[in-house]
Amino acid sequence: MNMEYTHELDRLFYPKSIAVVGATPKDKDVGSGNMFIEGAFEQKFKGIIYPIHPNADSILGFKAYPSVRDVPGEVDLVILSIPLKFVLPVMADCVARGVKFVHMFTAGFSETGLAVARKNGIRIIGPNCMGVYCPEGGISFQGYFPSKPGPVGFVSQSGSIVNGFVEKGVNQGLNFSKIVSFGNAGDLQPQDFLAYLGQDPKTEVIGSYIEGLKDGRAFLETAKTLTRKKPLVVMKGGQTEGGTRAILTHTASMAGSPKIWHALCEQSGIIPVNSTDEMILTLAALQRMPKPEGLKAAIFGEFGGGSVLMTDVAEKEGLKVPRLSEDTIQRLEEFMPQEGQSVKNPLDAGMALFSSFHFTKLMEVLRDDPVIDILVFVQQLGFFTRRGSGRSGLRRLKEMTMEAKEKFNKPIFLVLNLDESPGITAMRQELQEGYHQAGLATFPSFEMAVRVCVNLYRYGEYLARTDESSE
Repeated sequence: MNMEYTHELDRLFYPKSIAVVGATPKDKDVGSGNMFIEGAFEQKFKGIIYPIHPNADSILGFKAYPSVRDVPGEVDLVILSIPLKFVLPVMADCVARGVKFVHMFTAGFSETGLAVARKNGIRIIGPNCMGVYCPEGGISFQGYFPSKPGPVGFVSQSGSIVNGFVEKGVNQGLNFSKIVSFGNAGDLQPQDFLAYLGQDPKTEVIGSYIEGLKDGRAFLETAKTLTRKKPLVVMKGGQTEGGTRAILTHTASMAGSPKIWHALCEQSGIIPVNSTDEMILTLAALQRMPKPEGLKAAIFGEFGGGSVLMTDVAEKEGLKVPRLSEDTIQRLEEFMPQEGQSVKNPLDAGMALFSSFHFTKLMEVLRDDPVIDILVFVQQLGFFTRRGSGRSGLRRLKEMTMEAKEKFNKPIFLVLNLDESPGITAMRQELQEGYHQAGLATFPSFEMAVRVCVNLYRYGEYLARTDESSE
């Protein structure tokens, strides 16, 4: 592997050689180091893999070695999947071989072992963590993670959160540059990884899951620098008394109160979210659409009488659903069918979706209304398949949505409501993928679309404030 290292952490994400201590010749040995070898194999790792086992000749087709000291070449990354009592002797082997990084999948770590690593220039990831996933570097801790790289970075204290993030993110069309699960952070801290992603040209948007911060000030300063260049979306665990107790058990680090956390986010430009789904959808929207210039929304679709509830949800989340201007109302009344339609906001005007003329005019009129900043376009797919002859109805819907993108010329938030019908589910997935390829963001619920809209607007506000303060 030809790789020019320009940053200390480059060698972690793009190692030329990996040694796995705790690999085993036993088939299907759950929890062994074999999953890291399998992950590298599935990612088509171009470097050298050294399984380490005291008695095995080969593991998963790779020549095995009794110890790290016995490996014939340089080792960039050593992964430890062994009981804690064996860590110190292996760390001595790592020192002897000049190892640069040790990933401790192993839970627990002694201060003696950490001191040995620090004294000899070895950086530690973990303990108690899944480690690194970098498709371009050919490394992964799950064999099923996608091998196609992309612009999304992720830093997580929890390995299980990473698994859910990747699986759900793929469904939203996300591809990943670098992901790290750092666990108890005995050495390398979340801000170290975030600072690296901030300067990484392969990473454009960044997500993070944080439980406790050992150095909140350092994290804040890193975030302030980062968010002026790239968006940082963070889900914070431990914002309740019960959550804080769980964190103290899980990571042995202080959690901090919700008030302190939200103040930190406001000061540093962090986009705070409350779920993995909200994080994924926010990152996808940041990639695909411009940030709204305001929070005044036109809501359009076929609601079946749900417009009042939609207005309540929107305004509780921070959007405004204004009365359309008199000029807009007058222009709409000139061409919109009167029966069963409404020119109020929300616009319960589903029949306009079956007339190209009406739909085009509607988008142009809403675009020209100065009280409207964004469009929330609610697409009830069951309605379209019934009224539009199944799949052909959805094809027509996609064409009109593309037209809306061109004509409206302001941010559009597409809500593809979930439907339990298996046939609709398959068509929904196909439609969603088409929208993603066209650079549009989609949302599984109205509430989530509204929440993400507010997230994007507040981040835009933060950037505007920092730009003004730097002038």
